[in-house]
Amino acid sequence: MSGYSIAEVRERGHPVWAEVDLEAIRHNVMTLTSRAAPAEVMGVVKGYAYGHGNPACARAMLEGGATRLGVARVAEGLHLREAGIEAPIHVFTEPPIEGIGALLRYDLTPTVYTDAFAAALSDAALARSAPAAVHVKLDTGMHRVGLQAGEVDDALRSLKALTGLRVEGVWSHLAVADLPGHPFTRKQIDLFEELTARFERAGIDFAYRHIANSAATLSLAESHYDMVRAGGACYGLWPGEDLTGTADLRPALALRAQASMIKTVPAGERLSYGLHYELNEASRIVTVPAGYADGYDRGLSRSADVIIRGTRHHVSGTVCMDQFMVDVGRAGAEVGDVVTLIGSDGKERVSAEELAAKIGTVNYEVTARVASRVPRVYLGERTSDPK
Repeated sequence: MSGYSIAEVRERGHPVWAEVDLEAIRHNVMTLTSRAAPAEVMGVVKGYAYGHGNPACARAMLEGGATRLGVARVAEGLHLREAGIEAPIHVFTEPPIEGIGALLRYDLTPTVYTDAFAAALSDAALARSAPAAVHVKLDTGMHRVGLQAGEVDDALRSLKALTGLRVEGVWSHLAVADLPGHPFTRKQIDLFEELTARFERAGIDFAYRHIANSAATLSLAESHYDMVRAGGACYGLWPGEDLTGTADLRPALALRAQASMIKTVPAGERLSYGLHYELNEASRIVTVPAGYADGYDRGLSRSADVIIRGTRHHVSGTVCMDQFMVDVGRAGAEVGDVVTLIGSDGKERVSAEELAAKIGTVNYEVTARVASRVPRVYLGERTSDPK
């Protein structure tokens, strides 16, 4: 078992936990695999699988049909390898030079885009008598990392001279694919095709072109090429408001806590830091033992809803580091009741998208910020997992 059971959560005294539905992840990846075919699907598990947790989520993606995994940092790849995962794992950014040894030892697939890193990687691979398969990152307009168009010809000459490297793929990343029809996406794709054609003309024979993220996987078939990189959609998170409902995706994460105290507070009293919330009448106040140290944003103070016994109630007062309060009026609630911060209870649901809209961010951040002190409870684990 890679996570906790509900019984273990309670035995260890955890008042808040995240439930992760691995069957939902498998289903979502199967849906994306069907949408992307014949392109392969890389399941992106960086950021602790967008807060859902690894390696359980990585295994679920492979069970759902993903052929490769993607991470941001070498350490994330090592975590998966140490858990016994053998599928190809791509590292999206160049690590410090000192990380090359671990990258090669654990058979991670590196991204290259600078001369210094490519040369050091080639030397290290030659010392091991095993050329490294690399994916070259192109900057087609997002300007984060990657080779700019004017640098590609020089890079091609360098790559052909570095005998310790074998170019397996060429890739880029879309900046506004979450806005279907945006002209900048067309501009990026056109530049990507132009630059990858230069690789082919230079005699560099590579197997993979990839540029599509979750949004493009759902909405732009021409961007699928040989492989798509799906992150948020694998977890049932919509990659843009305009794409909501365009595929059968199921949210995988629920965040829950147990009510720790209930008291009746007289009318006219105020709650929490800053005393911003005043009671108009005597009310039952539920203390929820979760806060911004658990990833429940302080910006949700007096704006978000939680679900108790299948009914929505408003967060009342300021969210604290470890606790917040909910005014339930005269409604029934008891110490130990489950409070749903994200997810479903009965007919009600609070989504990551709903919370993101209240604090001006994206749903991916809402789940990725669920803190490491919050135990993950994995639902639907299989006893035999693919490597």
